[in-house]
Amino acid sequence: MTARLGSPVRRSASMAIALALALASHTGCGPATTASPAAPTATASPAATAAKAPPKTVQLNAPGAAVDVLAALPAGYVTVVDFWSVSCEACIVQGEKLAAGVAEEPRVLIRKVDVGDGDTPVAAAYKIAVLPHFFIYDKQKRLRYDLLGPDCSEAARYARQLAAE
Repeated sequence: MTARLGSPVRRSASMAIALALALASHTGCGPATTASPAAPTATASPAATAAKAPPKTVQLNAPGAAVDVLAALPAGYVTVVDFWSVSCEACIVQGEKLAAGVAEEPRVLIRKVDVGDGDTPVAAAYKIAVLPHFFIYDKQKRLRYDLLGPDCSEAARYARQLAAE
């Protein structure tokens, strides 16, 4: 008997295959047992779970929007906060240089704060009047460096030094 697309024979075969796949994915394969519940399975150790590092680079805000920088700093990492604006070409160059300079250092993270046009709540809150502008925090979330303009080109070196402490 030849089944046509949409015929009852074709639909029942398709439904049987779908049902078999659904049951296999929910109940697993292998023999059924009637023994007592299985012993607990091994789970990842807290150290292995804690070893998962936060993202290397994160944009913290929408352009000009207020942000709590200290709350966004992951403990145990050196963090460079890059205050920048899309209209600042030097910010983009310095940001790329920073990212390349700390790419191989897992203990250094970058958090980006877009100050928008400069006359914004976030720029006022952190007294950002010059771009590019980097804050570098140590592993204990203490501000260690406040770099402006061309001094930002040294940020990767300072961050790596702090990470080595």
